[in-house]
Amino acid sequence: MGLKRKIGLLAGAAVLLVGGGSIVSATQDADWLRTRLVYAVQIKTGRSLHIGALHVWILPYPWVEARDVTLSGAGGLGEDVLAIGQVRARLSLLPLFSHKVIFRSVSIVQPRVRLHNLPDGAAAQAVAQDQGDDTQPASGPTQGQLHWNFGLSDCTLTQADISWDDQQAHRAGALKLSQARLTGLDGAMTDWNVEGEKGHGHFVLTGQTGPLLSMGEAPLPLALRLALKVDGRDAGMAHLDGALSPSGGQEGAGLGYRLTLGGSLAQLADLNVFFPHADLPAGQNVSVDLALDGKGDQPGIQRLHARIGALDIGRWLQGASLTSLSVDANSPADPVALHLVGQVGGQPVSIAGSAGVLGGWSARPQELPVDLSLEQGAAHLHVSGVAGVGHSALDMQGELEDLSPDAALPALQGVRVNAHVDSPDTLRLLVARDAEQVLAAVSGVGDVSARSLTWQGTGWSGVVAHVVAQAGQFSLAPLTAQGSGIAQAARVDITPAADGPHFAVQLNPVMLPLSAVQTWLGLPQDMRGNLLLVGSVSAQGRDTATRRQTLVGHIGASVVDGGVSATLIKALLGPQTPRLNGWMPVRCFGAHMQFGDDVAHINPLGLQSDFVQLDGNGSVAMGSGALDLHLSPRIQLGAASAASRIRVGGTVSAPLPALDTDAGGRYGVTIGGDDGSADSCPALLSAVREGVAGPAAPPKKSGKGEKIMNLLQGLGLFR
Repeated sequence: MGLKRKIGLLAGAAVLLVGGGSIVSATQDADWLRTRLVYAVQIKTGRSLHIGALHVWILPYPWVEARDVTLSGAGGLGEDVLAIGQVRARLSLLPLFSHKVIFRSVSIVQPRVRLHNLPDGAAAQAVAQDQGDDTQPASGPTQGQLHWNFGLSDCTLTQADISWDDQQAHRAGALKLSQARLTGLDGAMTDWNVEGEKGHGHFVLTGQTGPLLSMGEAPLPLALRLALKVDGRDAGMAHLDGALSPSGGQEGAGLGYRLTLGGSLAQLADLNVFFPHADLPAGQNVSVDLALDGKGDQPGIQRLHARIGALDIGRWLQGASLTSLSVDANSPADPVALHLVGQVGGQPVSIAGSAGVLGGWSARPQELPVDLSLEQGAAHLHVSGVAGVGHSALDMQGELEDLSPDAALPALQGVRVNAHVDSPDTLRLLVARDAEQVLAAVSGVGDVSARSLTWQGTGWSGVVAHVVAQAGQFSLAPLTAQGSGIAQAARVDITPAADGPHFAVQLNPVMLPLSAVQTWLGLPQDMRGNLLLVGSVSAQGRDTATRRQTLVGHIGASVVDGGVSATLIKALLGPQTPRLNGWMPVRCFGAHMQFGDDVAHINPLGLQSDFVQLDGNGSVAMGSGALDLHLSPRIQLGAASAASRIRVGGTVSAPLPALDTDAGGRYGVTIGGDDGSADSCPALLSAVREGVAGPAAPPKKSGKGEKIMNLLQGLGLFR
């Protein structure tokens, strides 16, 4: 063995005896290391670190193991932010000579991280300001001892559970990290490789950042990539590039950032796997490209490009769908260009225009200038003004050739709009859930006209409406149109009140399809034709029951040249009414109703067909539907007739007819006495229409009589 080699071995042995002895002494003293770890965490975070058991080994290499490790919430409040069952880490040997404890190959098994806000809004996971070496807890190193520095080079988490709970915003969630590995924590760049699961979703976060544990005054670079999978298929990707800048010690300056964010999703609804409460609709081909340059909560948007393909918006606008939407601005000085293509009621619609400049979005303006055009073939609607979460004021002018939002709603042709709408609280308007809330959040005046309107087989022309809304009050005064050869007009007024809005409706007259009215009232489709309504009613209240109970006024309803089902006639006259099946033509029908005390009093009530003539009166309890009708039906038998008196009880849904007594208290059937030549329609229609002109009943038709015995047997008088 050479002399140099022998000298080297002797020197190495001396180093091990002198230096190694101090290393062994330092590392085997677990309480010494525990004290300094707790002290270091307290100084850097202001939190309490608890280590249940700590073991240090020298051979075969220096390493440390800790069990039952917890980190308290800010100020010791709330639940522990971190709980770890086991931590293992290697100790770097040479840094110990410089009083540095450097952990390498740190392995954290099954950690539980809980991020939550307390009910008062304080963030339990917030890190306290670095208190510096001047503040020293009781458990820290005693005076006269050497100061030790701690460092971390790489860390691996396996099977981590992370949960968050914002008790003030009522938001909570959780996810699992199957593995999270960070390397180069003590170097110039930190490498990230994080994998996790959320339900049927899987995500992988990779990339690099600057030195996380030694971030100083220099910017922290970021270059991160996120890949998403749902049910094993690729779902989307995102990236975050740029740098974070510290505040530089300026109080209230906030963290600065210069970032580029982007990403794409094939199916928008895939995000519901990762955010179960988002309830996102079905959407395709979503992409975003966004550049930010700002500080704290004042983002400066430098660039914005957003795209989305087909999107289901039916939950917000019935009968509507979105085919594509784009939002573009290349610089803060550029206007934000909007382009939307979709359908409303099966009709193609496009919207193009601008909504302020991008720099205005960055400044969080109270209002944004808006200039948009809606196009549907040759039709268009121009909207200009200002819009904001607070105040909005918009002018609208346009023409729309065809508007058919839904098969159950009216279809309009040749629509023209000229209106001004003002809202002092746009957000309140957007979240309004009923008409009262809408009226309280909007004011405006406008004129709407349509060349024609069709609804369930009924048509109108020259439709004109003047609309006024102000401070919760609404007036449609008037609504006019031509239909069925007569001029029609209506007025609707809604006035706010402490006990609920007051409604007043005037009809002078108005023609409506019977099918729609029967649907509104929840009645079976037992009559056909157009219903002519005249009169005025008013009611007050916030719910249907209250409005029904306060309903007062009078309405006359009439139908000419319509139809009635045999089901309804038999329900009113009795199941043994002879020879009635299917539908029976009705020359005229009329009923005049007086409302009050939750009851509709009817007088007169009449119906005439070529086979049955019906006269009567009575009442209907609107709440229970109870009937109290007194009818005098007459059945025509060619030149002869048969008549009786019938009382109908029960309810609207289950009528109970029975023979009624005459003025002398007798039951009976009158045969003859009416040759059927008299026409009762003109008098009936005049009475129920309150003198307002309307369509006349069609001429009477001659018909064949039936045998009197069949009639009497049908009425149950003979067996």
